[in-house]
Amino acid sequence: MVKVSRQRSAELRIELLDAAAAELRRVGYDAMALTSVAGNCGLATSAIYNRFPTKEALVEALIEERLEPDLGVQTDREAIAFWSGASDAPNINFAKLGVLSELLLAARHAPELREPVYTFVRRRIDVALNERDKASARGEVRDGQDRRVQVLLRAATWIGGYICGIASDPPKRGSKALNELMRITVMDIPFTTPLPAEPRSKQRLMPKVPSFDDHNHDAICAALVEAGAEVFAEKGYEAAAVADISRRAGLTTGAIYNRFSGKAGLMNEVIITEIYPDAQNNSIDLVGALTEPTQLSNAALEAIIERFDDDADPRKRGLRLAARDASRHEPEVAALVGPLQDVSLVRMASFVRTAQEKGLLRSDIDPEALVWWILVNPLGISLLRGVFPDLRLSDWSASYATTMEILRTQPA
Repeated sequence: MVKVSRQRSAELRIELLDAAAAELRRVGYDAMALTSVAGNCGLATSAIYNRFPTKEALVEALIEERLEPDLGVQTDREAIAFWSGASDAPNINFAKLGVLSELLLAARHAPELREPVYTFVRRRIDVALNERDKASARGEVRDGQDRRVQVLLRAATWIGGYICGIASDPPKRGSKALNELMRITVMDIPFTTPLPAEPRSKQRLMPKVPSFDDHNHDAICAALVEAGAEVFAEKGYEAAAVADISRRAGLTTGAIYNRFSGKAGLMNEVIITEIYPDAQNNSIDLVGALTEPTQLSNAALEAIIERFDDDADPRKRGLRLAARDASRHEPEVAALVGPLQDVSLVRMASFVRTAQEKGLLRSDIDPEALVWWILVNPLGISLLRGVFPDLRLSDWSASYATTMEILRTQPA
């Protein structure tokens, strides 16, 4: 039996945890196997099972030993810098942020992950709330907004940006301006304060959306799509088995393969029929309300906030997340989800540019960055509301109303 020194054992543990983080970003929690993690380190399977007997044990160690001293410290320092008005905020390790986003995504249907993952997030929010309250005591925080929402706004952007980035590329520029937009939203800063000057992002081209065969939507097809939507929303894409879907529909697995290419083909049908139409309309309606030449009415504001209302239809929330997760595993799904997401982004950015030319939206915000923010925040909020289930939809309204007013105010 070969003895391993204490130092080498500690090094192996770090190697395994870092390999687990990389595997999480590559395939997600559901598809991550301990054997693959060990293999990626060139180690025998026993090397990982001797240290982490289960995936849950591996995740708990990953959070405490790798995320806490890295991402945790960085985000805490960033919160301190943000609420103190410092200009030298530390950079966030977005690779580690991706690990956290993957765990939040998995925790929706993996209850065993919720305590360690949600506890990590709550620690970060507690630090940010403490800094926010110090700034409030100095009279620097904008009144009339929910204090937790004020510190969650940027976290939702970071996490939602990672999820949307699975399907298509984020804008290369505009992050500094978005961060300042959030600062003006929550701090007692004049709406006319200019945003940081940054080169404009390259205009995103309208993608070619793949054609989608019009299946015979008979009763069997409808039952499969309905069952698929339910199972994908509940379990996520990877954990949803074809047998589970067919059983839910009261049919055999053959019924799926007779009509679709398989699980991926069924997911695409679900996307086309259950997700895309509403998502496309909501995106355009949201930007349309923002760019109206008249004063932003309460009805328009309610329409904007309604986009964030996952409680009204939790299934569609789960499907939006599952579709992007599936696009990582399945080229057939990626070929649909990525272009559909980009279609929304291109159309929304066109609205924004036209409104800027007419003087209806502030001129110093990058259209690509703005529409990305509008798209990603609902997904980030969806995951963060799992951590803070008592936060109601109405709690977000005041902050978003302020952001919309700022966007409709020209810089001095």
